[in-house]
Amino acid sequence: MIHYHRNRYREGDVFLSSSSPAFRFGTGFFETMLYNGKRVCHFDRHSARVHSSLDHFCIPYEPAPFEEIIPLLLEKNGLTGRTARVNIFYPVAGSTTMPVVTVAPYERRLDRVYRLTHCPDHHVSTLNRYKTMAYMFFNLAHARAIAEGYDDALLTDLEGKVLETTTAALLFRKDGVFIEPATSFKLPSIALDIARERLDIERRPVGREELAAMDHAYALNSLVGMRPVTDIAGELAFEPDETSCAEVTELITA
Repeated sequence: MIHYHRNRYREGDVFLSSSSPAFRFGTGFFETMLYNGKRVCHFDRHSARVHSSLDHFCIPYEPAPFEEIIPLLLEKNGLTGRTARVNIFYPVAGSTTMPVVTVAPYERRLDRVYRLTHCPDHHVSTLNRYKTMAYMFFNLAHARAIAEGYDDALLTDLEGKVLETTTAALLFRKDGVFIEPATSFKLPSIALDIARERLDIERRPVGREELAAMDHAYALNSLVGMRPVTDIAGELAFEPDETSCAEVTELITA
């Protein structure tokens, strides 16, 4: 695949110095976006999130004309008019961080449902409010969930409060009320922000022990939209709420 780095379109792998913070420690930030065959969905929100992270940590970065780079990159990879995943990475390597842009084919599963397992480990940090490239905990938890036959892992803090999954925000519904887990230790979700434009969502802490009382559960991210969670660890089952999912997914993937 052809990618963009250091003001050039390059084929093959991205090379980083082995002495750079990005290589040694995973220092950097990234965004994942859906190209729906016509446009990159909610690019401005994703761009604002990654650049606010860089600004917060006082990391100098080189601006890039993404509105020119991404369409050309899609064209060079034969993905114009097809659904694709678009990533922007800012690996910290050098005095000024230069973006890496990649694109890849992505097939949306419109009927997808999520089965979650409980992650037995915890990674509680205010750094989780940022989409960093230091992603080992989430990657390993996701891989373990897949190996166990699940789609993702439910993450909780040290007190058993629900956070998110390794790849998606979580939303619940009880007695007609949508509930978002309130915590300082999860990524502010763009998909959830968009869902608030259609749904009235209450934000409060949700304990793991409360999940059995929920009527519906949902996973949300920028690639899948909003999809039902139907099972947690083989212990809890939820009825799919396809109507709400379809309404919000239409907004997320537009």
